[in-house]
Amino acid sequence: MAAKLTKEEILAELEETQKERKEYVKNIGIEYRFGCLEEKRGDSCHLLGEYMEAIEQNFKKSYELFRDNCDKRKYPKSCFKYAMYLLNGKECEPSFTRMLKPLEIACADNLPPGCRYLGLVNWNGIENQEPNSKKAEEAMKKACNLEDSEACWMLSTWYLGPQTKFKTKGGDLDKQKRLGALEKNPEKALEYGIRACELNVPQSCANVSRMFRIGDGIPKNLEKAKEYHDKAADIIELLKSRNASAGFTGA
Repeated sequence: MAAKLTKEEILAELEETQKERKEYVKNIGIEYRFGCLEEKRGDSCHLLGEYMEAIEQNFKKSYELFRDNCDKRKYPKSCFKYAMYLLNGKECEPSFTRMLKPLEIACADNLPPGCRYLGLVNWNGIENQEPNSKKAEEAMKKACNLEDSEACWMLSTWYLGPQTKFKTKGGDLDKQKRLGALEKNPEKALEYGIRACELNVPQSCANVSRMFRIGDGIPKNLEKAKEYHDKAADIIELLKSRNASAGFTGA
């Protein structure tokens, strides 16, 4: 039977473990710097950007790394991060116009959120350029096909038409009034609404339930309305339980 460690021995062991972890993290940073600055590798520059952002909290440097890696190497993941800095005006002036190219690169490489934000930028329009609803629709469809739940949900609301009342939530590019417009298409609204619901977006389940309940361009079906209403409630409860579990320490 192993001897029981003293309090001092436990603390010394923990201190040694922390020291090893810090050394490991430091070595990772050195590795990323070498890969980026010496070998000029796009993947290393992206990882260095994430390292500077998460570990060193140097957002100015991480912004510069993502920007340069996008501009010089067209590295998709860095292009998306660069676009998010531009969206939030973090360490730079916010600009929808400058977001466009980075998001096009990210979306071309099948990054789902890259396609979703590309759709939103085209939907809102940029400086000195009218909204492009067709490009917005194409990008959002691609994001949905890549199983981006938010994209499927937003596309469904677009097909419901601008005058329709439906469940919404804040975020993304809803900082300004949406200017794009698609022809109302209840069948497509239902199709993408169901897809978003299956990807666990409760707002979309609620919209689908409403469409079936009132027969909004589709045959009224109260049984289906209840099914999707219940599914929305189930997803909300699941999300609540996950949030509660995240705070459980076992103490």
